[in-house]
Amino acid sequence: AFANARYEVPQNLYAAVMGHNPSRCRGPRNSVEMLTRDEAVEFCVGLTRLLRDAELIDGDVEIRLPTEAEWEYCCRAGTATAYSFGDEARLPADQDQRASLLDRYAWHTGNAAGNDPPVWALKPNPWGLYDMHGYLREFVADAWRDDYSQSPTDGRSAISDNPQAARVVRGGSWSDRFDRLRSASRMPVARDLKDAAVGFR
Repeated sequence: AFANARYEVPQNLYAAVMGHNPSRCRGPRNSVEMLTRDEAVEFCVGLTRLLRDAELIDGDVEIRLPTEAEWEYCCRAGTATAYSFGDEARLPADQDQRASLLDRYAWHTGNAAGNDPPVWALKPNPWGLYDMHGYLREFVADAWRDDYSQSPTDGRSAISDNPQAARVVRGGSWSDRFDRLRSASRMPVARDLKDAAVGFR
């Protein structure tokens, strides 16, 4: 069994665990960004240790990045549509970047100018998870595969023998058009990528 965080890791939590805040767009409750996937993993290890030391979690509980499959399962929240709220992001009258239906759930190029809002500001998906469709793209545990045909079927993440293999980010961000924020959205990124539009939960 696993549980997913209700929202992306905010800067105040990251700073409390890691001792610094790498983010370009500062705000204590804004999502942390400008960190690598490996730094996100280091945060998870550090938070696990702190919570175990404080006896807030059992010794067999681990804080970690979700796998791709876990991330999409949580984003879809029991739905089979393009977005967790339906197949359409826009109303017929929407023009240019505007996506009125998506605006209630996600930050994208049509309603955001950057990583300015706090986490948890918009509506959650049906399972109460915030910012799944768009705020920051999110690191997951997997190495990049072009498709799912060779992905593990036992709950593990896809790994690679190549330490420089591309990694996966899921979802969309404030820098993406509405059509990049679907539940199935995924893209490869370099292992050492640092970007103001990428974070994690």
